[in-house]
This record gives sequence, C-alpha cells and structure tokens, in this order.
Amino acid sequence: MKTLKLLPILLITGLLFGCESYTPVSPESELAIAELQLDAAAKVNTKSTADIFNFVTGDLIGKSTLHRNGNGITVNFKTTGLMPGHAYTLWWVVWNKPENCATPGACVESDFANALNVEVQLLYATGSIAGNNGKGNFSAHLKENDDSGSVHEIFGLPNFGGLQDAHAAEIHAVLRSHGPKIPGQVGEQINSYEGGCVVNFPAFTEIPDEAGECGDIIAAIHGPL
Repeated sequence: MKTLKLLPILLITGLLFGCESYTPVSPESELAIAELQLDAAAKVNTKSTADIFNFVTGDLIGKSTLHRNGNGITVNFKTTGLMPGHAYTLWWVVWNKPENCATPGACVESDFANALNVEVQLLYATGSIAGNNGKGNFSAHLKENDDSGSVHEIFGLPNFGGLQDAHAAEIHAVLRSHGPKIPGQVGEQINSYEGGCVVNFPAFTEIPDEAGECGDIIAAIHGPL
C-alpha cells in the first residue's frame, strides 16, 4: 500500500522537474531577432570587383576591388593607360541613398541635381604621379561618418557626413587628371581637387595634356549590396 501512495507523488515530481519549461516568443520578438540577424550579416566583410573605364575613350583599362565592412570601405584601383609624369587624384563619389537615383542603384552624374535625396558626397581618396609605364595602383580607405576629405563646398552641395553605411551606398571611384606635374605645385596637384588647375574640362569629355588642364576621365562603379 505504501508503494501505491508514493506513485502519484513520483508522477507529479516527474512532471515538475523532468520537463523543460517553454516560453512562447511573440511575433514582435521574432521580427526583432530577424532584424538583428540581418544587421549582423550586413556588417560582415564583403568584396566586389568592377571594371575601370576611360570614359573619354571608352577603353577598359583595369580592375577596381572594393572591400566593405562595418567600419568603412577600402579600394584597390589598378589601371593602365595613364600619361607618364602626369598628376592624378582618386576620389570617392558616395551615393548614400542610391535607391533615390533616377535609376535606383545605378546613379549617374545627372543625379547630382537631386543631391538632397540621394545624399551624394565627394571625398578625397589618394593621389600620385604616373610612372613611365603608364600604370597606376591607387589604394585608399574611407571610414564611415568621416567627412574630413569632402569637397562638397566646391560644388555647392550640402555636407551629408561622408559615408553613412558602407554596404548600402553606391561607390564610384573616379580618377582625375591634373595634367603634367608642375614644379612647385606637385603637392597640390596630388592632394586637392583643383591643384594646378587653370582649365577644368567637363567630366569625362577630354583628356588633359597641357599644364594647367584638369578633368575627371576614368572611373569604376561599385553598386550597393
């Protein structure tokens, strides 16, 4: 009889301690978890490559590699076809809201007219003098929210704080020619947008070949992820 009395107690004990507890997850919590997972995935290291074109001649002249992570972007821009002894600067053209371009995710120069919505920012990347082989190897890094290299005031654009989101932005790497190096002005030529410039050709229309001539001639386009 004692064994029979103990049986209900053992069953109750097993129910209390032998089963795992379960707390239902609300749909709102599931959505929040999913958003966190997506955000974490977006911050991983990514790599993309893009063709480099001389947009004046239409020639394919190299490859651009862009690395992105939660801290910013790094570019390696390898090109041929440069003028030996000429000064060049590489520029970031950051379209922070590429979805607002006339063709979403495929921004072009005319989208500058919609700057307040696309939040485009132009920033200095790096610069150098081309060697005798006409090859260029430009590397630069841009941190998120770093606008120290911005030249927005030259174009009458607002300052949007630099690169807002490394993965969401459309990135154009643009190479600008400052013509032949000018003694005493080389530092300005390879470190500023207007260094050594007397004549500024409209973007992608003419290749500078005389001292004092400048123009954007070469670019690679990395779309948003």
